[in-house]
Amino acid sequence: MSQTIGGFQLIRKVAESQSAEIFLASRVSARGQGGEYALKALRPHFARDPVYRGYIRTEYRVSANLDHPNLVRVYDVEMNDPRPHLIMGFIPGRSLQTVLRRQQPDLRSVLLWLSQAADGLAYFHELGWVHRDVKPQNMIVSEDGQVRVVDFALAQRQDTSAVRHLVRRWLERRRPGTWSYMSPEQIQGGWLTAQADVYSLGATLYECLTGRTPFVARRPQELLDQHVWARVPTVRSVLPDVPSQVDEFTRAMMAKDPLDRPHGMGYVSAMLRALAEAYGKKP
Repeated sequence: MSQTIGGFQLIRKVAESQSAEIFLASRVSARGQGGEYALKALRPHFARDPVYRGYIRTEYRVSANLDHPNLVRVYDVEMNDPRPHLIMGFIPGRSLQTVLRRQQPDLRSVLLWLSQAADGLAYFHELGWVHRDVKPQNMIVSEDGQVRVVDFALAQRQDTSAVRHLVRRWLERRRPGTWSYMSPEQIQGGWLTAQADVYSLGATLYECLTGRTPFVARRPQELLDQHVWARVPTVRSVLPDVPSQVDEFTRAMMAKDPLDRPHGMGYVSAMLRALAEAYGKKP
């Protein structure tokens, strides 16, 4: 791949979404090529779209000062290039989505991976933010088993007052997030708190354990309605051998009412590690 974007030589494509592509890239300088980075560029069709340009700006604003081993850090943004792009740290590894497509991970690995994601999100929440798009695609499992949460394009400040909540609702023209993992309050336009990410991580845990998302429907509205109203399915109905405590905690993370979910990602992380220790020991 002999192409450059904004002074970076693109080496290969490592990931993509509907609106963007992510490349392994090397900085081109007078002295040759520098270190490796991840370059996230909007696809040409979205390069002038104000909504997606706004997502790029948001991701940089939110991520530039992050300092946590389980979160990716963004170093720079370039909005004046024909393809607006971000420069991020490159993480050798695969998305959790790719891992799940290629194999069924063991229980211990799943619990420890998601406990790391919860650690990173706990730090993020302490800074006052909500990710709003927690899902397997947005977690990178590195070669040494370290997990990092990525893609903060949809992140928003937590609703800490009625005024903030009303302003956010007024400014947003759509329901940001991925339908298969969205919390009921995101779908219904309720108060946005860290508990929304707890729900999405619970849906991710369910998928990691069963190989399927908690709810499936032919039409988007049917899927959203299930998140809001349908009873959360049990993991043991798919995999009877899963320990009941793991099943119960997964469903607790996906409680319809945010107040009924485990409170805070720090607690979620501790519980996932405890469950890994109790039930995920290798033979």
